[in-house]
Parts: sequence; structure tokens; C-alpha cells
Amino acid sequence: MEEILLKVAISLALGAIIGIEREKRMKESFAGFRTFMLACLLGFISSYISNLLSLNLLPLSLFFIGVLAAINFYRKVIYKRGKGITTEIAFILTFLIGVILYYESYPFILSTALALLLTLILVLKESLHDFAHKVTKTEIVDFVIFGLVAFVVYPILPGSSIDPFGLLNLKFIWKAVVAIFGLSFFVYSIFRILKTKGIFLSSILGGLISSIYMSNFFSAKLKKPLIYPYVASTSSMILRVFLLSIIINPTLTFSNLSFLLTAIFGYLTSYLLSQKNERRNEKIRVEIKSPVSFKFLAFYITIFTLLFFLANIISKNFGLLGSKMIALIVGLIDTSSLTTIFSTFPGENCKILLLFLTSSNILGNSLFILKNNKKTFRKVFKYLLLLILLNVFFFLITS
Repeated sequence: MEEILLKVAISLALGAIIGIEREKRMKESFAGFRTFMLACLLGFISSYISNLLSLNLLPLSLFFIGVLAAINFYRKVIYKRGKGITTEIAFILTFLIGVILYYESYPFILSTALALLLTLILVLKESLHDFAHKVTKTEIVDFVIFGLVAFVVYPILPGSSIDPFGLLNLKFIWKAVVAIFGLSFFVYSIFRILKTKGIFLSSILGGLISSIYMSNFFSAKLKKPLIYPYVASTSSMILRVFLLSIIINPTLTFSNLSFLLTAIFGYLTSYLLSQKNERRNEKIRVEIKSPVSFKFLAFYITIFTLLFFLANIISKNFGLLGSKMIALIVGLIDTSSLTTIFSTFPGENCKILLLFLTSSNILGNSLFILKNNKKTFRKVFKYLLLLILLNVFFFLITS
């Protein structure tokens, strides 16, 4: 009974979150704060009664919700010459969230995530419309290419090795490439939707795509030395390593938690530095291009395959020491490829190699800053060094 009461409260809360957004935006909408709460609660209660009395009330309840949405749509379009069906669809989805909530167990991740995602989509209405109008033909082609790689090519690839050494597994290579480009394309889409020009947010999102690019960009574009953009983008690189490692190998989630902790502390340090800086509100147009294109994808797959083969050969013949050396060398310019490769290694070895990889990339960021702006380098390097020390510290306490 306690769980049922908890779910009732949660269904009302989830409906309220969505309803508040609708009521603030659509002052004459048929469904607002209270109605969305009741719709979500109706979905939950219908499921509860159906299960309790062995009566399938869900179709009837869904039909009722659908009729209400249809009547409002008809009234809005015919009599008020309005347009759009967003509120009506959101109303039906809120009912279904209540249904999902009933069948979920604690901590009710799916229903909560769906409610928050729905609210986010509604809140970002203008940004999404603007993004849709301004999306380029090239970006659409890039999206289609990624879809073909991820959902058409990947499933049909053989799951076994194709070379005489038993190293080259096409399915893994494709999975790694999809993970790398999928994360980059997702972050790029967020960047385009938000249209951010603030340095702090731009450095966080840009760093999730390429911290080396952001360090090179900021050190070349910013005339006066700032510290926090470099700390934020480098922290994003560490977060990217953590995310890619658990996408490839979810069992690494807890063993690689040190990288998540380092990224969080890096973000906090960057935020505190931005608050102290009188130029923290400065705007700058960060130029980030789509990370997916046919030519670059074909080139990257080739390079990744060679790197994958090389890393495994070195690991077989020179052990952990050889892998550390390749991490230090390649890490100066890139972390994504080796992160996915090292994530297939034994847990403790993977964690050590990712520590070397991220530390090397922080040094790589420092070299790009030094090349472009020596004055900025002198101010920034000690904070980047702090990130390396934090990386080592969290590595030790979580080992």
C-alpha cells in the first residue's frame, strides 16, 4: 500500500511538471496544471483497477482521453482558426506516463525520464522550431549517414574476428565508431538548439566533442587570458572518456567512477573561476561544425581500424607498459578512439590506461594553448595540472 500511495504522489507530481509548462505557455488551453495532473493520475488508477479487478479499463480510459484531445483540437482549429496539436499529444502522453508508472518499480526511472523529456521538448518549443528552420542540407545528410551507419550497417556485420590474428572484429569497430560519433552528434545538436554564445556553456559542450579544438579555438580567439573555459572544456573531455567507456562496457561504471568525480570537480572549479571573473558574461560565437560527414567517417573508420589493430598487437607483445606508451602518444591529440579500445581490456588495466590517456590529453591541450598564447598558458597551466592531480587522487581512492 505504501508503494501505491508513493506512486499516486509521483503521478500527480509528474503531471504537474508538464501541466505547469502548458498553463504558463497556453493561457487558453483546455488542459493546464490540474488537468495534466489528473490525466497522469487517471493513467495510473486505470492500470491499478484493471490489475486489481481483472477488468481491462485502459482502452476505455485511453479512448476518453483521446476524445477530450480530439474535441479540443476540433474546437481550436475550426472555431478559433488555431493550429498545432502539441498540447493534445502531450495530454495523451501524460496519461500513458501514468500507465508506465504503475508497472514500474522503484526508482521509476522510465516514467520520470519520459515526463522530464516531454517537459523539456515543450519548453524548448521556439528553439526547436528555429533549429528546424535553420538546419542545413549538409546537416540533414550527415544525420542520414549516421543513421545508416548505426541502424543499417552495424546490425548486419559479423560478430567474429575476420583476420588471421583474431583481432579485427568489425562489429566492435562499428560499435565504437557509432558510440564516438553518436555522442558527438548528440552534443552538437544540443549546441545548435540552444544557440549558446556564452563562453562557459560553449566550453562545456564543445569539450564534449573535442577539448583540443576548444583549447585551440579559445587561445586563438580570446585576446585577454581567461582560465575557466579551458578548465571546463578539459573537464568535459574527462567526462566524455567516462561516458564512452561505459557505453562500450557498462560493467566499468563503478570502476571508472573516478573520471566522473574529476569532471565534476573540474566543472565546479571552472564555475567558481567564472564567477570571480568580471568578463564572465562575455559572448563569443563558437564555431563548431557537424562532427559527421561521409568523407570524415570513412577516413576515421580506416584510422580507427589501424589503431585498434596496433593497440591490440602492442598489448599482446609489450603488455601494459606498451599500452601506456601508446596512450601517452595518441592521447596528446585524441582520447575517443583509445577509450573505446581500452574499454575492452581487463577492468583495472582499463582504468590505468584511461588515467594515462586523459593526463596526456590535458598536456596536449596545454601545448595548443602555449602555441597560441604564452600569457594564457602561464595562467591556465597550473589549473590543468590540478586536473591531472585530481585525476590521480580519485583514481587512488576508488581503486
